[in-house]
Amino acid sequence: MSQIKLDGEKSKLTVTGTSSLHDWEMDVNEFKVSGDISDSKISNLLVEVTSESLKSGKSTMDKKAHDAVQSKDYPFIKFSASTLSLSSGQIQGPGILEIGGEKRDMNFQAEIVHETSTEMQLKGALSFKLTDFNIAPPTALFATLKTGDEVQVNYEIYLLK
Repeated sequence: MSQIKLDGEKSKLTVTGTSSLHDWEMDVNEFKVSGDISDSKISNLLVEVTSESLKSGKSTMDKKAHDAVQSKDYPFIKFSASTLSLSSGQIQGPGILEIGGEKRDMNFQAEIVHETSTEMQLKGALSFKLTDFNIAPPTALFATLKTGDEVQVNYEIYLLK
């Protein structure tokens, strides 16, 4: 068992969703991953996303997203899992997603896309509804622009061995 080391230069997280006008995407500019990894499992996984690092390139959308996740009171969005199994090119298991102080059970899944003696590349997505976390989907332009309730976190993570 060894500690997880994230290759932050290569790794990326994006959040995507829909609205009444167009689909949208936000990049996560600051996140860290910790835990322990062996040939068969990941233990004590913690992914911490800096809430205000969610960026769309549009300041109004960024502010509404930061307000929605209550970034001032909860500076981190967190995913934790005590044990995830590694087998047949997959990583999976139960975990807890925390947004704005609300915690929900989530099932984590990722595909091991590429693995060498020094690196492991994971790819996957996690979908959920904002309302499951007591977040009202943001609106704009006097509520004529409405964000969809479902969002998806897409991840491509590179772990160093």
